[in-house]
Amino acid sequence: MKRNWKLLVCLLTAMLLLTACSGKPDPEEFPDITQAIGPASTPTAVPTAVPVQEADPENGESIFEHNPYLEEDFSEEDALAEEDYVDPEFGVLESFATPEPAGTVYPYAGSTPIPLNPVDMPTPTPKPDLSFTYAQYIASTVGVTFDAPANWQVNESQSGVFILSEPTNQVKDGQQCIITISAEPIGSDYKQKELETHVQHRLDSIGGAQFTSFKPSYTATRHMLGSTGVYANYSGTLTDGTYVGGRIQYVSVGGKIYGLEIVFPEGFRGEFIDVFGEIRGSLKFIQ
Repeated sequence: MKRNWKLLVCLLTAMLLLTACSGKPDPEEFPDITQAIGPASTPTAVPTAVPVQEADPENGESIFEHNPYLEEDFSEEDALAEEDYVDPEFGVLESFATPEPAGTVYPYAGSTPIPLNPVDMPTPTPKPDLSFTYAQYIASTVGVTFDAPANWQVNESQSGVFILSEPTNQVKDGQQCIITISAEPIGSDYKQKELETHVQHRLDSIGGAQFTSFKPSYTATRHMLGSTGVYANYSGTLTDGTYVGGRIQYVSVGGKIYGLEIVFPEGFRGEFIDVFGEIRGSLKFIQ
């Protein structure tokens, strides 16, 4: 009887061990892995509810009650630059600051660095500062006097037209500055709308076949020769690649239309627009 009891215990123990082992996977068996091609299909994540922070029993308030994005003096720009946000209580957390890298950092793979604008790009050659000495000119064919850069070349070969040109040894960026003053009888004075139409037609004429691209501005008004005139600016690229700019202005006085035009290298627009302003401000009828 005792032998049978021991044998029965051994059999029960063996059965329990077999039952426990049958639930474990065979370590030699691996699931099949397939390579997905194309956009991955990511299952939509189930949003996790944020636990509500209970009030601090010692301070009597929640740690979320001081959200910096809810402060009245915190703008959307501050949110975009939140790394620079200074906590009103603790100040800047130095441990989270990212140190600046030493030396020049190049975003490249390999041995050839890529220049970063503007730090590592070659410094462009600075343009010379232009200064002008002004002198009075008498345009008898037009009937006006004015101040313009001294010692420029004069051309009065056309009736009613006075052309003043920059000396050839002073030409910059491949474009000579040329100033044209003209007078044309029209019988009766133009109103502002007619002056605007005249300026627009003149812009169309200037931006003809000699330009590969031409950008005129809107018209505006400015006094010249004691009356309200209409002017406009333009810029464009000539067929030879030269980048030029210009301004034209026309005014109607005493049955004539008077014009003042300037063309110059676009890279020196500011300086030559100042020249235009000096001429316009000094323009007077011959007494």
